[in-house]
Amino acid sequence: MLPGLRRPIDAHLGWGLLGLCCALVAFLGAGVWSPAPAAPRLGPPAVAGGSVSNMRVAAVGNRSGAPVVGTPALQPATTPPVAAPATVAAGPPLAPRENFAFAPYWTLPESAGFTLTGLSTLAYFAVGVEPNGTLDESGPGWNGYESQALSTLITRAHAAGARVVLTVNDFSQDSLNALTSSPSAPATLAAALIPALQAKNFDGVNFDFEGAGSTDQAGLTHLISAVSGALKAADPHWQVTMDTYASSAGDPGGFFNIAALAPSVDAFFVMAYEMNLGATASPASPLTSGMFSDLTTLAQYTAAVPADKVILGAPFFGIDWPTDNGTMPADATGQATDIAEAQTQDSGRPVYWDPVTGTEWTSYLVGTQWHESYYEGAYGLYEVAQLAARYGVRGVGIWALGMEANQDLMIAALDGAMPPGGPGGAGPASTSSSPTSTSTTTSTSTTTTTTSTPTSTSTSTTTSTSTTTSTTVASDITGTFDGTTRQLSALGPGSVDGPVSLGTLTNFSTSDQAFSCLAHGPPLPVYPSGTLNGYDVVVATAPADCITEEFIFPS
Repeated sequence: MLPGLRRPIDAHLGWGLLGLCCALVAFLGAGVWSPAPAAPRLGPPAVAGGSVSNMRVAAVGNRSGAPVVGTPALQPATTPPVAAPATVAAGPPLAPRENFAFAPYWTLPESAGFTLTGLSTLAYFAVGVEPNGTLDESGPGWNGYESQALSTLITRAHAAGARVVLTVNDFSQDSLNALTSSPSAPATLAAALIPALQAKNFDGVNFDFEGAGSTDQAGLTHLISAVSGALKAADPHWQVTMDTYASSAGDPGGFFNIAALAPSVDAFFVMAYEMNLGATASPASPLTSGMFSDLTTLAQYTAAVPADKVILGAPFFGIDWPTDNGTMPADATGQATDIAEAQTQDSGRPVYWDPVTGTEWTSYLVGTQWHESYYEGAYGLYEVAQLAARYGVRGVGIWALGMEANQDLMIAALDGAMPPGGPGGAGPASTSSSPTSTSTTTSTSTTTTTTSTPTSTSTSTTTSTSTTTSTTVASDITGTFDGTTRQLSALGPGSVDGPVSLGTLTNFSTSDQAFSCLAHGPPLPVYPSGTLNGYDVVVATAPADCITEEFIFPS
């Protein structure tokens, strides 16, 4: 199997919600309630109308983790941010390989601790857009924009060689309807954005407009085209990106017309957060899944637009369930909640790996009640980076800084470096049981047989049962360096470099057919990584070698 080919979460834990909404996010002491069903869903939701967007249950997008009450106390800026160095400000709008990260306003009080090395773009989230195209110069997003904390963060990011862009957002359907239909809104928004970017030495804008249905498609495309044109006229080096749903490239009835928007943006940030449809592990549901997955997302986007306009977004949050025991085949006994990864990383709980879903997970007791948390983790982010590299997309990104611990390791994994030690173990084979519920939960399981628009479904009603998962081991790439066998990770050509060779790697071996020709070639030079501390890079270059590729391993 190719590393990074990820399938939806298996049905045994009720991961049957595509784009699962927030329930209670215990992050910064606040949460967001989800309109999820009252009972845990043990299979995929019923499909209405055959559209991929209809499988989404109120996709949370970039709203995950936002506090609903209270805002951080931030001091107004007294020192303006330092502009980006000329190598960034006068360079292309996108890096050759994008590592894109959001910094929400509610994380600004802790932003001094953010790891910025390895990032190419930092997006400040967010200043709202009003229905008439003006900016919302009030509220917590604007307070963050005016704060010294943001000014300092911009200066730090520029010093680290990253671009900093301003996210402007609108999550209200009524407001979006007005915004996209207003003949004057494009000029109004452009006139507001240009001085707002210049005032804080921003390097571009990120549009986060999250609506539903196709009614606004033409108006949205016109809005973005007009505003982007005005921004590029003001500064051709400014970056313009847009946040879109994972299903959007394959969904003509959705909010975004990806092909029509593509000429107006430098890249799409694809919000591929915790996608799943609860597929059952069986010969009819292979590892990459005939249902929706990261693999489906990239296949659809790269078929619709050039791959270098795609940034695959991953979450720094996970999902937690109450369960009837602490094993992987456990059944959910209640609603799921979204959790910041830091809650699990800082807990000291054991880390397990589910190779079927490509995620880290853990189980733990609260009193006599078992819980299980599934989340990307460093190794999950590494797999996301590997898949993105295989499709040749522009890069990867995360929502959002401040939701994770172990920042250096997580950012390095996002950059394609295999975490030391590899994935966790398989988890416990048996545990005690949670108290038996007095009510019986019945669920409906729907299985689709297509990769996009389902046309054939079968439905059955069952009581909750255990499901056995199958596992597949990712392809292995190894070589000998300095007398030691090293585990290599493919990054794609041009990912990293170093000025001085450290020697050569011999005994190249792999189960991946894409790289197998290197096993019969000459030794490969090894360089220190120019971007990742603690890692070295192996470089294969045609025509001396059979292919051009780079591989990374811990020093």
